[in-house]
Amino acid sequence: MKKIDQSLNSTSLGVVFMEQLSILYNAKVILTERLPELASQATFQNLKHALAEDWEETKLQMIALKTIFQLMQESWLTHHCFGMIAVIDEAHKQVSFNRDKHYESDMSILCYMAVIENMQVGASQILNLMALKLAYQPYAQLVLECLDIAKDNSRLIMCVAAEYLED
Repeated sequence: MKKIDQSLNSTSLGVVFMEQLSILYNAKVILTERLPELASQATFQNLKHALAEDWEETKLQMIALKTIFQLMQESWLTHHCFGMIAVIDEAHKQVSFNRDKHYESDMSILCYMAVIENMQVGASQILNLMALKLAYQPYAQLVLECLDIAKDNSRLIMCVAAEYLED
């Protein structure tokens, strides 16, 4: 396979950084709007607690990301957040479909939350690399804080899934 010779300049990378940061921020907006409904549909108490914790920590991540936008004097508004919308919508449909089957419903929530957390971890890792490349050190630190929280939330979901499967 032939490698395309394309240099990545700081301006282009900065544009991509802001676009992807906006998508991540808006994904978190969607999560804060939709997680309470998923939590209300969960029947396993530790899953309810994990979703509540994720909701609270997502709001903290939003503050960190909003700080970056304010420091850079950029807008966080975007209409490009289709991936997270699709995953959340699918999770809600699956849970609604299995409403009377508690085990299936809870396992669906756990599966979709694992996908959501991994999307956030991956996006935050790439954003951190971009911020470091651009020498946006204060922004890299804020993204790193979001990454750490997303990793913790991902581990929590996996622990809850393991515990649920033991019962």
